[in-house]
Amino acid sequence: MDDSYILSDSDRQVLDVIWRLGPIARVDITPLTRLSTMSVTRITRELTEQGLLTEDVRRAGGRGQPARPLMVRADAAYAAGVYFSTGLVQVGLINLAGVLLGETQVRTDIATPADVARLALTHVERLCAEQGVEPARLTGMGFALPGDFIRDRRSLNAHALFPGFRGEDIGAELQAHLPCPVFIENDAASAALGERLMGIGQTIDDFFFAHIGHGIGGGLILGGRLYRGVNGNAGLIGVQFANDRPRPSGQDLLESLRAGGVAVKDFSDLEELRPQTCAPLRTWINRAAAQLREGLWITARLIDPRAVIIGGRLPHHILQEIVVRIDDEQFCNEGVMLPRPRVIASSLGSQAGLIGAAALPFYSRFFGDS
Repeated sequence: MDDSYILSDSDRQVLDVIWRLGPIARVDITPLTRLSTMSVTRITRELTEQGLLTEDVRRAGGRGQPARPLMVRADAAYAAGVYFSTGLVQVGLINLAGVLLGETQVRTDIATPADVARLALTHVERLCAEQGVEPARLTGMGFALPGDFIRDRRSLNAHALFPGFRGEDIGAELQAHLPCPVFIENDAASAALGERLMGIGQTIDDFFFAHIGHGIGGGLILGGRLYRGVNGNAGLIGVQFANDRPRPSGQDLLESLRAGGVAVKDFSDLEELRPQTCAPLRTWINRAAAQLREGLWITARLIDPRAVIIGGRLPHHILQEIVVRIDDEQFCNEGVMLPRPRVIASSLGSQAGLIGAAALPFYSRFFGDS
């Protein structure tokens, strides 16, 4: 792949469609873009010559010429992602086809960006060695950060559990310890992007992603693109829930479980818990779902998305329990027959943030707005 090749907005449109929906025939790409058939033909030829696309040869019915649908060339590029909580760091490696090639989880206390960067580099190098990927072929490393941006998406208003991340330029702090380009988003936006590129959001162009992490946040996909807002904080649903009261956040869940006598330290300890056998978990799900139902009702009417996807750090089975309590005929029903959005549990579950973080370099380099 020629790293000097600069992709236009039209190139990105075509590549985005092929990445999400491929293998796909050229004739099927045109109606999914704002481009002419001639433009799509030219662009796909150029992207193939650059090594980003390849043909998937399939013979239909055993007669005639084989169909040659296009797909991204998986080994054209690689990227790494980092997603972390107070006691757990997840590091993953993906190829350009969006396949998670390898993942590692490390239990450790995190204090500063330097801590995360050094630990991430060690494990990215190990994952690359295991997969036979030269580290120099990495498009970059993406970091999902626990907080909201200030000062032109440089400084982070970090969650209270991460005081060491309240620096002046978080990206620069991470970059100082890493040999490849660094890309950052808040954790909610990262998860929304991961869901769009590799999850159920692949076929939904407009959705709100409710992210239950240490706090409660949100990400917006509008017109198939990550919408960040002026300061990178679009989707900040958490402001609807006062910090001095019980909230539908992951940290609140952990504290509620501990108060109920359940020994949990971090989100990974939730995997084996079930509301049918854990009364404190059942109580929290019922309360949090009621809070989210009200907050998402307001959010859905403000944005008018096709779907609301609920995800974050909670296991998929807990997300499903929350969705069941929200998504019924009365949700967003004001009695005037307005269409209501679907409410869906993230298909990626607790991996959405990691996959989204890993996708940040690809989104910036190949798929997002140039």
